[in-house]
Amino acid sequence: MQHYFGVAKEHGITIQEIGAVESIVMAVSAGRVNAQFREARARTKPQETADHDHK
Repeated sequence: MQHYFGVAKEHGITIQEIGAVESIVMAVSAGRVNAQFREARARTKPQETADHDHK
């Protein structure tokens, strides 16, 4: 990681810009994990009957 920070510094990229990019990457990654969790949960959750939905 230090290598990338050094390269970024050489290109004039600020710590604040790196922080902003890190935040975006973490948000996208968290969203992907959340979507995968919901998909897995939907596949393992038993189908509810129509009668159950109207109680």
